[in-house]
Amino acid sequence: MAEASRTWSTEDGVVLRAMLRPDGAWSLRLPDAGPSVWGGLLHRANLELHGPLLVSCPAGHHPEAAATLTDAGFEPIRQEVVWRLSLARLRALPRVHTEHRLLPVTEVDLAEAAALDNRIRHDIPGTESWTASAEEFAATLDDPEFDPALYRVAQHPGSGTLDGLIRVWSRAPEPRLGCLGVTRPWRRTRLALALVQDVARTLESRGVTHLVTETDTTNRGSHRMAARLGGEAMRETVEWRRPA
Repeated sequence: MAEASRTWSTEDGVVLRAMLRPDGAWSLRLPDAGPSVWGGLLHRANLELHGPLLVSCPAGHHPEAAATLTDAGFEPIRQEVVWRLSLARLRALPRVHTEHRLLPVTEVDLAEAAALDNRIRHDIPGTESWTASAEEFAATLDDPEFDPALYRVAQHPGSGTLDGLIRVWSRAPEPRLGCLGVTRPWRRTRLALALVQDVARTLESRGVTHLVTETDTTNRGSHRMAARLGGEAMRETVEWRRPA
């Protein structure tokens, strides 16, 4: 299998990380050090990586950031809202009881989990071309921020189908809700809320008080869900893309 992650670092130890997505694009995590050190790292990534490159940074960031990304061949393609969700507010909502079994992703067939992940991502702006194999899907579980207690799938006890998932990355200072979705037959039910509440209980037991997540500014359904869950809109970010 092709290498799925890469890192580059400066002499001062500032690191740029890249993860290969199943749609063939590389997701880059810009270091907090700021745009003054991005240029050299992005140049090295441009030389060594094949496929589109994606980075995100705050909307309205210092002009130097936009100039650095533009000079490196990136262009802005979409905008997201960053939300902060209070677990206490989630706990205050009526608890949802679902017929589905909510299981760690590691307890189900990974080929079926990959197929579920693909179906859900096809309806999310920015990941419409996502097509992960079981092997590629399994590789994402090697991420140091992966925690099976926070990556749950909803399995129907009758048919055995996987009908929904929630993926929370164990990040500091606050965990990140990376994906939440259910298959089309289960939309407009309370299955998505059941998944959120399931993970929220685990996080609260660990002393966590808030989650962060992002929604595309064009995805009104996700905006409404974040608001219903008591989310507070914190800021906006812009995703930049460098073509292959």
